[in-house]
Amino acid sequence: MTMSLRAYAGALALCLGALLQLCYADTLDIDVKMYQDSNCFERRDDLLILDDTCYANLFTNLTKAYKMKIVGFDPASQQLDLFDYTDDCQTLFTPKRTLSAGKCERFIAGYFGIINIRLRASTCEGPDCSRLAVTNQRFYSEEGCQGLPYQIYTYPVQNECMRWANGTQVFTVDPTNTKITQVDYLANDKCDGGMQKRYEMENGLCYPLYTDRAPRSFLWSVSRYDAVSTAGASRPFAIGSAALAAAPLALLAPPTERLLDL
Repeated sequence: MTMSLRAYAGALALCLGALLQLCYADTLDIDVKMYQDSNCFERRDDLLILDDTCYANLFTNLTKAYKMKIVGFDPASQQLDLFDYTDDCQTLFTPKRTLSAGKCERFIAGYFGIINIRLRASTCEGPDCSRLAVTNQRFYSEEGCQGLPYQIYTYPVQNECMRWANGTQVFTVDPTNTKITQVDYLANDKCDGGMQKRYEMENGLCYPLYTDRAPRSFLWSVSRYDAVSTAGASRPFAIGSAALAAAPLALLAPPTERLLDL
């Protein structure tokens, strides 16, 4: 049984009143076809973006990050808010702009784009589905990753350049979905050099953390609905230039939602 985007919009309304763990597996991603011109004729790039997630802005030097948030779910009038930031998605550069899906709209810097919302789900089939692969980092109150996670962070793993407090970072996964790699580029805005820190995590392996307080354990996992896709160089063109358990959580968690201070 397959699910269309229209059917998903109805299911989403039901999910809002249900338990989160029953609904989070099916989600919506943002597809952007970028163009050089205001008529959206000359193609520049293709982006597949996680909703409400902080990306490094590789298209201009005026700002350091941007994110998009779906705010209108009606298939007849889908809308998204676009935010431009001077830091790790904390300080707005300009007021947010609301864009309409399916139309040629001004996007980032001097570029334009046609934006569409894509369903990512195991029940979704066809060209309108999202095949974005992601990694989820889950924190647990109990040892051994028992019970429900109380905090989940999600990152794309197609080599996208993401923004965090002390620079930028990328996440990738090997073709066998076994090893997740995180590379932090310290004090670097474009994921292209400078001091780097590298972490490797095993998919599905539970790592111990604190013994006297939560979180007592955490794990990384990979969600991939397209088995033949691999982590490739899907980063857009930029302008200009317990070993694992001991890794600082300040580097592992998104800058906007850090709960732990080691």
